[in-house]
Amino acid sequence: MKRILGVLMLLVLVTGMVFARGGQEESGKPVLVMVTKGVHPYYEPCFEGFKDAAEKYGVIAEKVDPQKFELPLQVKVIEDLIARKVDGIAISALDDKGLVPVIDEATKAGIKVITFDAPAPSSAALTYIGTDNESAGYEAGKKMAELMGGEGEIIILQGGLGATNLNLRTKGFKRAIAEVAPNIKVLDVVDVQGDFAVAVNKTEAVLQAYPNLKAIFAVSAEGAPAAASVLKQQGKAGKIILGGFDDLKDTLEGIRDGSVAFCVVQKTYKMGWLSVEMLLKALNGEEIPKVIDTGVLFVTKENVDTYMEEMRKEFAAQ
Repeated sequence: MKRILGVLMLLVLVTGMVFARGGQEESGKPVLVMVTKGVHPYYEPCFEGFKDAAEKYGVIAEKVDPQKFELPLQVKVIEDLIARKVDGIAISALDDKGLVPVIDEATKAGIKVITFDAPAPSSAALTYIGTDNESAGYEAGKKMAELMGGEGEIIILQGGLGATNLNLRTKGFKRAIAEVAPNIKVLDVVDVQGDFAVAVNKTEAVLQAYPNLKAIFAVSAEGAPAAASVLKQQGKAGKIILGGFDDLKDTLEGIRDGSVAFCVVQKTYKMGWLSVEMLLKALNGEEIPKVIDTGVLFVTKENVDTYMEEMRKEFAAQ
């Protein structure tokens, strides 16, 4: 009996060691993991670019989605990856200072860590790959000011008031309005918590509170399609100008049917692709830029059916 117990204990120990070493020991390939803020369709093209680049360079690509947009859940995901001893992590940072300790822990464990989509500038992350959010917000503000004719009332919808990237977008948007259209009044920044249902409820409340509202702008992905559904239901689609960030399917449908005037599209596929390339450079001991701006473009009725093909062409020949 003691001999059997001894064998079983040895098996458990060996199994634990294999798990702790992660995927590289078994496959011989580096394991790179994308960690999102939470379950959201926005990250699908990000991971598509991540997977395609991983296939090209012969590495293993994984994605982990915390079940909610909550900092403790994202921290727990990273802690689990540290325990697995993966080779590289690309994080869409839910918070800046709140991620400093766990990113520092990963770095000390020899794991290369970068951020994409949303930065954590206070952390030890090697680079940020994504949109220059304040500049993108500024350009969106100029476009909205033009559509509003330089006057009227507007509400900003924001999916979480603690996210660095969203705060920068809102800052840029407000700055543009103040500079190019001072007669436009930004009534409020409404927290929709990154949740479609919350955004619907908050939009309904906004429309009731502000009967003279001329426009709504969403700095996070769920805002525009949620607001569009409310505007259509209340017969106000096209009467209240609506714009937003990111090319979710329902946002694009809104552009096609006229309920959404435009959306600011981030180059999500490019973010994923470059995340793999930068992690591999870091693993090879190469220097990488501290910030890589992937740029944005505006999607309207004119280019809604062609813009994605144009973005993918950037990597087609690689």
